[in-house]
Amino acid sequence: MKNVILTLGISVLIAFTGMATGEEIREAPLSWQQAALTDGAELYMELCAACHGTGGKGDGPAASALAKPATDLTVLAANNGGVFPREQVEKSIAGESRVVAHGTIDMPVWGARFEELRPDWKQHRRQALARQRIYNLTLHIESLQAD
Repeated sequence: MKNVILTLGISVLIAFTGMATGEEIREAPLSWQQAALTDGAELYMELCAACHGTGGKGDGPAASALAKPATDLTVLAANNGGVFPREQVEKSIAGESRVVAHGTIDMPVWGARFEELRPDWKQHRRQALARQRIYNLTLHIESLQAD
């Protein structure tokens, strides 16, 4: 029996076999395609939920520490004439569109952070990784929109 675990953010594939008969553990770097395909919901829970809350309403456990309330991500489409503002959301996540809150920039520049995950990769692969993660995260945020 073989189980595979993808550890988020670390970009390492850990495989282990034979739990009942002893463990064999090995680590191997993920390909850039595998790392890019991290699920948007997982990324959201790891990176966004602390401020925006698990449901995206801006009520995360860290939200009370902000001078300006975290954005309610569930009303982005409603506030944009019923159309989800995909490009605006992607730019915000990437750090290309910044919002000032609590005296400083309120959100980390995730695009740059995603590119830094694999410094050993060529630049075009790091950029592709970042774009794919931003896209996956944007899709998840779109799924949070109120009906």
